[in-house]
Amino acid sequence: MKLQSTVILFSLISIAYSAVPTLKADAADKVSWKFKDRPKQDVSKILLEWEPFAMVEDKSSIASDEWSVLIQSGDGEYTPVTTNSRPRGGKYKYTIDIVPCQDHHLKFVLKGSDGEVVFELPEVIPASSSDLISSSGFNLEMPANIQIEQNEDSVALSWDASLCATSYLVVFMGPDGKEIENEVTENTATITEFEACSQYDVYVTAVIDESYSDEAYDTISTHPSASAAEKLDPKVSPSINSVKAQWDAYGKLSCVNAYAVKVCKDGVCGEAATVELDNTLPVLEFTSTGELDQCSEYTLSVKPIYEGKDLAEKVVPFRTLSPPVQDVNIKLMPVNAVAGDEQMITVSWSAVQCASAYEIFQHVSAPDGDWETIGTSEATELSIKGVPCTEYRYGVKVSIDGVQSDIVEAEAAVMTPIDNSVPYVASNLISEPSTDSIELSWDHAKCITSYRIKICKDGSAEEECPGETIEIEDPSTHNLTRTIENLSPCSGYSMQIFATTDTDELAAETTTFETSAPAPTAPENLSVGLNAETNKIDISFEPVACATGYKVYQNIGDSEEEVLDETTDLSISFDSPEPCVQFSYGVSAIVNGEEGPKTEFLGDKVPPKNGEGPKLIIDDKFNSTVIFILETPDFNQKCEIEEYHMKYRNLGHMDEQERTVAASDLLEGKIVLDDFPGAADNGMFIEGRIKYLGFESWSPFVSTKNPVVNDSLTNKSGLEEIPEIVVEDGNSILVPIVIGVLVAVVVLVIVIFFIVKRKRSQDKYDAEIGDGSESKKLKDNPEV
Repeated sequence: MKLQSTVILFSLISIAYSAVPTLKADAADKVSWKFKDRPKQDVSKILLEWEPFAMVEDKSSIASDEWSVLIQSGDGEYTPVTTNSRPRGGKYKYTIDIVPCQDHHLKFVLKGSDGEVVFELPEVIPASSSDLISSSGFNLEMPANIQIEQNEDSVALSWDASLCATSYLVVFMGPDGKEIENEVTENTATITEFEACSQYDVYVTAVIDESYSDEAYDTISTHPSASAAEKLDPKVSPSINSVKAQWDAYGKLSCVNAYAVKVCKDGVCGEAATVELDNTLPVLEFTSTGELDQCSEYTLSVKPIYEGKDLAEKVVPFRTLSPPVQDVNIKLMPVNAVAGDEQMITVSWSAVQCASAYEIFQHVSAPDGDWETIGTSEATELSIKGVPCTEYRYGVKVSIDGVQSDIVEAEAAVMTPIDNSVPYVASNLISEPSTDSIELSWDHAKCITSYRIKICKDGSAEEECPGETIEIEDPSTHNLTRTIENLSPCSGYSMQIFATTDTDELAAETTTFETSAPAPTAPENLSVGLNAETNKIDISFEPVACATGYKVYQNIGDSEEEVLDETTDLSISFDSPEPCVQFSYGVSAIVNGEEGPKTEFLGDKVPPKNGEGPKLIIDDKFNSTVIFILETPDFNQKCEIEEYHMKYRNLGHMDEQERTVAASDLLEGKIVLDDFPGAADNGMFIEGRIKYLGFESWSPFVSTKNPVVNDSLTNKSGLEEIPEIVVEDGNSILVPIVIGVLVAVVVLVIVIFFIVKRKRSQDKYDAEIGDGSESKKLKDNPEV
């Protein structure tokens, strides 16, 4: 009953509201969309398909002409879709333009007779990525409403943003075609790199990935600087009484629309004329109106006019032309040349009207003499110092309006006097010293009959000064060249060139020079030797000319060559290397900071020291065999042993053996002796010495009197055993035998003692019991 009541109630509500459309629970399934995909994907358009009658419970509750579709872009308002639908089998299809970089939402409004229902699609139409937007061919809107704000050192640009643009390309193009390009992400940009007083074209393009909008365009003229006129380069064309000027106004100062131009002479200016900019012409042109003076100096002033600023003017000097002049050469005459004090010569000539400059020429009276220019002047005279006793001719050329006349010569030549009150100085002296000579060149003065050259080495006596006397045989000689040889290298010299006139030899000025140093060579007679008394290496060599020092190189053993010392001495000594080490030395010279070649390296091997013999180390001993080592002394550790020499014998036996053993024949560096002569009962005696490889000398002998015993042979107290070598094996048998021999000897001695004593006692007894005849004879005859 409860279920039946619910159904009845729902039916009543549906009947009551049947005039208002009711959405089905699956209404969202009746709406679908996708991006346009033919002929290629276009994310700026969607294809919408929906089934309005299938979205409501009662399709009769809606009117087909009363529904609508609304779309929202981003955070904007919902707006109706105005494109026409295409119904197909209850489905309605739309092609809708969207902003692809924004999310979109859809609403559907269904109206009935008594009301309406609004369905908002839960699914969001998402914004597309920039690369999809670009590849789909979306057309960005051109940036609009460009705003330009100019400051003293920057230009600020702004514009309306273009939908979906990720950046903007801003191009600032100057009058010379130079571009300033920036890419910005906002719809503003600031330009700081620009030329003052220049017109720029401004282009702004919206960008998304690889897609670009159309360019937005505007222009701007930047403010001029106070010195903007310096950019101008007016081309001035003067005539006899007027001037014309042209300049590139637009290319140099495009922000200036007018110029004030005036002509001035000696600070007095005419009225300024205004020249307006005409962009139809490549250059601006000005022509003077008043009559100007001929062949006169003027200035042309061009001042840019700019509202709010007082700009500096560009000033260009010019000279009006001269009328044609006839017989210019005659108007220069006379040309005069006069010799004065201190060999000064003054050249003068007549003034020529409208002359812009005069050029003066000199000709030396010599077979190879030629005219040479010596200066220019705007005045009508010029003074120049000449060479004493030299004859000159002078001439003058005049320039009028850039055209130069022929040379006009002075009527007579002039001879410069010689000043006897000061030391003579050779004219135009050129000295070129070398290592052992000097080449001299100077101009000969006509009044000098001979020269004497004197060259003295610093510190030398007067009589040691070489020189040369030059007699002038040809009076027309103009230049002398001499070479003084046999000079010492890298030495200072003083030089005098004495001149003799018809009467006297003049005093001479002293000059100095220094001969150069020759290329460094290797020192000669290098001597390298080991001093046995001092145990040092002595090195000596001959000096090298001009050497400031020497480098001593050494090679020790297998080491690389190295610098041992830098010295100024010609002989040095230093400690010898270790014994048996190969050494060699070479020397190079340093001249003018440049090191020369090295000498051949000389050297030898340090001999071994013989202060004491080797160390004799007992390694083992048994029966009549001894194993020992002859060890190299510490100070000869670098030396190799060639062979060993041993002498050995048994104690108490005079026969002695000798043996020589090569170092290569040793077994693990040990010497074995097993052929001692005679019995070994009493011990053995060994002495030995060594011969070093490469040397003929032997070390001193070392013997078992002072051996060095192997650690394994020391006794428990840590002391070394006795130096005598006693055979170890068989000692237990020998001791009783020796004792028995000793006992037998003692017994024998005692027996002999008793026998002798008894014999003496018998002899005494016989004498006492005799007749005494013998005793009597002795008493009677004591001589017997």
